[in-house]
Amino acid sequence: MVAATNFDEAAFIEQIERWVAPMSWRPDYAAWREKRIWQERYQAERLAIIERFGGAVAGRRVLEISCGMGGTLVALAHAGAHPVATEFNHEYCTIAKQRSQRYALNLPIINAVGEDIPFADNSFDLAICWDIVEHVQSPAAMLRELRRVVQPGGRVLLTIINRWAWRDPHYHIRGLNWLPRALADRIVARRTASKQAMGLQDRQRLSEMHYYTMEQFRRLAAESGFQVADMEAVTISQGGKRRSQGIKGRLRDMAYRLGLGLPAYYLYRDWVKGTYELVLW
Repeated sequence: MVAATNFDEAAFIEQIERWVAPMSWRPDYAAWREKRIWQERYQAERLAIIERFGGAVAGRRVLEISCGMGGTLVALAHAGAHPVATEFNHEYCTIAKQRSQRYALNLPIINAVGEDIPFADNSFDLAICWDIVEHVQSPAAMLRELRRVVQPGGRVLLTIINRWAWRDPHYHIRGLNWLPRALADRIVARRTASKQAMGLQDRQRLSEMHYYTMEQFRRLAAESGFQVADMEAVTISQGGKRRSQGIKGRLRDMAYRLGLGLPAYYLYRDWVKGTYELVLW
């Protein structure tokens, strides 16, 4: 990826700083910040997932719902796709557009919500929705819209948050999702009141977000005519495995040696795992 020579890099980084600075509590903040500034350079693993479960992207029209700061969008363009994005956050729209201009690209990025996708029926070969289902007002409405704009036979790749996630992906508090939501909201309010925890604040309360068990989400997706597959379960069933370190990696490897890789994963998925990566068709 070669940046445009007339691109104002300093102004671009200044805009990103407003969003990353509150996360300075992270022990890996310097590396994490660098990856936000240069998101498009760190998309190889994500592109591999997209192509494995959604098919080759070159020459295809790809919709990204909630593109954030545009890293995946730009990487898709460099991979030969024809990407289009929606994003609810006005400032993220600006950052994503500037990221595309960094490489003299003019990618369509539209300020819109997932429940009202401003495109005609059957407009896309593939849609991707990372880290957005839990935040929209109506996941059911968004699924109906995705069913409408993706061509028959196309794929939708998305993530959802496990209702029983042991370590909450948004607030990073262990055991939070095993508590009644009213109590969990009070714990979050106390935790995020301190200056040290500023970076953990979200615009939505936990009780306002949409978390699902796998079966709950399967039923919801079926209402819009979708079937659902768990990407990691598919990988394991085909003899592959995701990388894990520490005690989780050792337990996973033991389960594989005992021939229990898939049952062990289902147990971990249902009661511990934070985020599910799913493919819908």
